[in-house]
Amino acid sequence: MVRYLKGELISVVEAYDRAGQQVGVMLIGADEWGDRALPIIIGGSEMISIKKGLGELDFPRPLSHDLFMEILETLGASVEKVTIDAMINGTYTATVYVRDSSGKVHTFDARPSDAVALAVRAGAPIYVAETLANLAEDVSNYLPPPSGKVGD
Repeated sequence: MVRYLKGELISVVEAYDRAGQQVGVMLIGADEWGDRALPIIIGGSEMISIKKGLGELDFPRPLSHDLFMEILETLGASVEKVTIDAMINGTYTATVYVRDSSGKVHTFDARPSDAVALAVRAGAPIYVAETLANLAEDVSNYLPPPSGKVGD
């Protein structure tokens, strides 16, 4: 059975792929990993949606994840948690756990970016499979150094 660690979204960093298309790098960490995190490449629109869910961006109209959350709330359902489960053939997998109005929990296969976009909107916890620790990298590879540090 897979053991899960309490995770957190450390940051979503803007980047560009080899074709010059905007992408994001979503950094998911766990306390047990210290300064290491999973660098998960996500699409530009998913990056924007996560940033909106965090309150870093604003749009006059709802994005897809906003609409989905509104539908869940209207139906009396809620996102309970999300898990980052595995890396299969070079692709991360995730699961969204939704509690319906009767209290039953349903699981849905998801892309990690969609799962996290929903979690940040719902205030739901993120868990990461302990088995993914070997894929974690130093977050300083992706984040700029704090201002005022030597080397600025």
